[in-house]
Amino acid sequence: MFLRGLCILGIIITQFILAEPLPISVNAEAAILMNAETGQILFEKNARSLQYPASITKIATALYALKMKGNQLDTKIVAEQESVASIAEEAKRRAQYTLPAYWLVPGGSHIGIKKGEVLTLNDLLHGMMVASGNDASNVIAQHIGGTIPEFMNQLNAYLKDIGCGQTTFYNPHGLHHPMHQTTAYDMALITREALKNATFRQIVSSVRYTRPKTNKQEPATLIQSNRLLRSGKYYYQKAIGVKTGYTSIALSTFVGAAKHNERTLICVLLKTKEREDMFKDCIKMFETAFNQPKVQRTLLKTGPQKFTLEVKGAVSPVKTYIQNNVFIDYYPAEEPKLKCFLTWDVVAPPIKKDQRVGELTIKNNEGQALQKVPLFAQEEVPSTWIYWLQHLF
Repeated sequence: MFLRGLCILGIIITQFILAEPLPISVNAEAAILMNAETGQILFEKNARSLQYPASITKIATALYALKMKGNQLDTKIVAEQESVASIAEEAKRRAQYTLPAYWLVPGGSHIGIKKGEVLTLNDLLHGMMVASGNDASNVIAQHIGGTIPEFMNQLNAYLKDIGCGQTTFYNPHGLHHPMHQTTAYDMALITREALKNATFRQIVSSVRYTRPKTNKQEPATLIQSNRLLRSGKYYYQKAIGVKTGYTSIALSTFVGAAKHNERTLICVLLKTKEREDMFKDCIKMFETAFNQPKVQRTLLKTGPQKFTLEVKGAVSPVKTYIQNNVFIDYYPAEEPKLKCFLTWDVVAPPIKKDQRVGELTIKNNEGQALQKVPLFAQEEVPSTWIYWLQHLF
């Protein structure tokens, strides 16, 4: 039987550790830099403002598709007319966007899927994430949802479940619709969840993909649109994904991910006027964060502590101490959000000097235990005469 309680150390910790925002500026209207492992935010700019995402919408489509059918990548899927149907953007505007939001538009990015064409889910996912195929997005959505509108209902519900409180998507690809919106923060959450999937990581890090011959087309090589992954001016060795986007209204949008040592970082940039600025700013954000050295802060010092244990039958409360300093290493831009839980051991008098009487468990914001610190009795605490007599025989 244990007695558990939240100790006041959580308050003490937050007083010791203060984040230092990264000293950077970006051209995007909205941006965020997040640690993929911890969810800590290193930098943000208008991160909760609603924006049009364009093709980075496909990150969410891929995430949900892999959640539902990730073990069925070899499944052959027949493209139906509804998935490849298109209409002029001007017609959508004239209809005040009352036409199906998933209908394609001439000139949009695609991989040339034809009605009746048979492709595997793996081919379609690569076509969507490597070459940004809007048609591939629709075929995936129709296959998983039965209909594309039903897929969108399921996707939006799922995104709410993982914490995206401001995101509503009207199509699986990101073509413009006035109500198809998200935030930099929500896109970081979506990408963080997606990066937990090994298949997703493999797809979004692919520089090129050869779509095999189908019943309607000859083989074709799809080229990655993320220039951080390709050799050239903006190649970034630490990059591991993720997705670019553009419409004339959303302007350039980008979600990047990079890994260095033990950290994976996610960068989101929304509404950037110049496409090249998008890549430059993302690299600048990553490098500024990766170049920060870790610092160390002491949370508790060796010796007596404030925590005391009332033991039934003891002449006085048990005073405690710890044998070693408790400290944490962290990067200045990442504020550790820690909680400390105090668990008392079940003990009975007399209490011996240096006897273990409890334990402090320091956890991060995700509930993961980072350190366990035993508490020991400072001095012997004898039992009362009454207690001794009651337990004599």
